Amino acid sequence: MNLRDIGEGALIRTIRERFSLSALTPEEGGALAARRVRAGEVHVGIGDDAAVFDLPPGYSAVFCSDLLAENTHFIRYLHPPDSVGYKSIAANVSDVGAMGGIPMHFLISLAAPGDLDFSWIEGFLDGVSRACRDFEVSLLGGDSSSSDRIFADVSIIGRVRSGQSVRRSGAKPGDAIYVTGTLGSSALGLERLKAGKVDDPAIRRHLYPEPRHRPGLAVADRAHAMIDISDGLSTDLTHIAEESRVSARIYKDRLPAAPGVEERHVLHGGEEYELIIIATDLPPTVEGIPVTRVGEIIDSGLENQVFLIDGAQESVLHPKGWQHFR
Repeated sequence: MNLRDIGEGALIRTIRERFSLSALTPEEGGALAARRVRAGEVHVGIGDDAAVFDLPPGYSAVFCSDLLAENTHFIRYLHPPDSVGYKSIAANVSDVGAMGGIPMHFLISLAAPGDLDFSWIEGFLDGVSRACRDFEVSLLGGDSSSSDRIFADVSIIGRVRSGQSVRRSGAKPGDAIYVTGTLGSSALGLERLKAGKVDDPAIRRHLYPEPRHRPGLAVADRAHAMIDISDGLSTDLTHIAEESRVSARIYKDRLPAAPGVEERHVLHGGEEYELIIIATDLPPTVEGIPVTRVGEIIDSGLENQVFLIDGAQESVLHPKGWQHFR
């Protein structure tokens, strides 16, 4: 049975029945109700023209979106459908965390070919459901359309205390540069997945990423700037340098490399969803996640650049991570 057989109406009913409050178990419903008290009441969810919910007093909205396109972000015969659903939410949760925010609710717009087997949709929704549990977020609606390829576009809204969002533009000379976790395993995992391997920690990291939104929230009051590593360390640290109008210096021997990775994975590998945190001083672990000091912010010359220190050698680290349209 494919999408053409069941039609758009049945697809929407499937999603609504699966993610509405009435479909939750008592345990899930109780947890969601508790989150609603903390996060603000949802008045209208799935099933109307738009969702309606409150923000708690003293908070501003954090709003972002992320698009996963078949053959660009995932390959249908390689990536399990539940991993596509999971990653579509995780990428957005990571962005909210990089602002020092708390993720709350999201919308999904899904476009797919009419001959797509409905089992792919069910697997995709399994991943979305797991993400809802792992990240304590709720699906409030979305849209669907036909297309010659699969597109999953997620928009998420979170909350941050008013005036306290952490931006890319706050880094100052003398600040330290930190990264969470380890680097390089997602890029390595994709290579191993393409090579036909299946049971590998790097592959699991690539398929089911762990965004660092909880450490992001925990350091928000100490961070001067922050960004998640979605396009690669070299590219995302350059974003901070450019937005803050500074330069950065990092040390090759301090970079926390994941097991088995190469230098190119560490410096340029994307879809890590670790955090780059610019701050004066941070502890070695935050929310149980290792935090490593890898360099410092320095004054800029003519350009805002990132410099890599390798022993006695210093070179410009050009941004060679993922860039669309190149």
